[in-house]
Amino acid sequence: MADNLVFEILEKLVRTDTSNPPGNEKTAAEYLCRLFLENHLSAWIQDVGNGRANVIASYGDGGPEILLCGHLDVVPAAGGWSMPAFELTEKNGKLYGRGTADMKGGVAAMCAALLNVARMKIPLRGKVTLVFVADEECGNLGMRHFLGSEQKAVFAVIGEPTELQVAVAHRGALRDYIDIIGYPQHAALPSEASNAVRNSAKAVDSIFRLNDTLKSYKHPLLPSPSIAVTMINGYEKDNVIPERVRIMTDFRILPGMGLEESRKLEEKALEGCGEYEITEHFYMKGGETDPSCKYVQRCCKVGEKVLKREQKPIAFGASCEQCFLVEKGIPTIICGPGSLDQAHTIDEYVEKDQIRLAEQYYMAMIMDLLGGEIRK
Repeated sequence: MADNLVFEILEKLVRTDTSNPPGNEKTAAEYLCRLFLENHLSAWIQDVGNGRANVIASYGDGGPEILLCGHLDVVPAAGGWSMPAFELTEKNGKLYGRGTADMKGGVAAMCAALLNVARMKIPLRGKVTLVFVADEECGNLGMRHFLGSEQKAVFAVIGEPTELQVAVAHRGALRDYIDIIGYPQHAALPSEASNAVRNSAKAVDSIFRLNDTLKSYKHPLLPSPSIAVTMINGYEKDNVIPERVRIMTDFRILPGMGLEESRKLEEKALEGCGEYEITEHFYMKGGETDPSCKYVQRCCKVGEKVLKREQKPIAFGASCEQCFLVEKGIPTIICGPGSLDQAHTIDEYVEKDQIRLAEQYYMAMIMDLLGGEIRK
């Protein structure tokens, strides 16, 4: 079904199962690296071990550098799909397959845009670097590896699904295991004291009530912080009240809310819930770029020309790797084809027209940002 370059790339990426875990992104990285080298781009693989790898390619030299970023891994395709999850299927103007929206569609559009620029030998006053990483869906190993070396880019774009709207901020995430500790009891003789199950019920209720306090935290674009319980596990035996009940929390935090502040809010909510232990499972900061940043404003203007509709900076509804780039001093937007509503779903899809528009949009961004001089 590949009728031109961008759809050929997307088709091959979807056929390459990079479900994380375990990832196995190296196969996809090697395919893209070969494609880039065949088209005379500078390209190389960053191996991060165990079949996992980043792929990096660049065009142009000297002057400022912009990054076009994405991730190669996808979430597993669980559930009852009505079509093959790892084949690109076109139906009624939609392209189905795991990763079409999140975010192999964005990766394919970025690749095609830069390959078009290179094939036409368009001179740039700077350099465009494609950065496609492993392990975004779990521990961000690929992005951390890439950013381990010195970076001098002046601007970056992450192609997560935003329906091609320019997003400038996302909430972070803190996921903790909370072990409520009591002592094991015979179910026929339950005690109020040190009852882990009873105290875990109090803890869950207190955690959800913390959302009332969090409503007072405000951000110009993002919703208030929120916290949810995503797991409860405490079974030992049918007739035993267990010694421990484990809860997992998912705490979505605003940029600027650090680990210490977020943890103190959790601990405050757990007062009166008995003995407990907290073990960190995952932590990612929130991220944001000033909407008035000149690169943001220029991308919005480019978007208005390509999409023929008004572009104003918005919030991104999930967490992403913007925070790592911003922490390195690189202003970063999130802008890609597809809807976040399709991410991680059964029968995931992206509109075919969105992929075409994304390719045009990224190419227009490159020309606007590097076709003329950019001053830091």
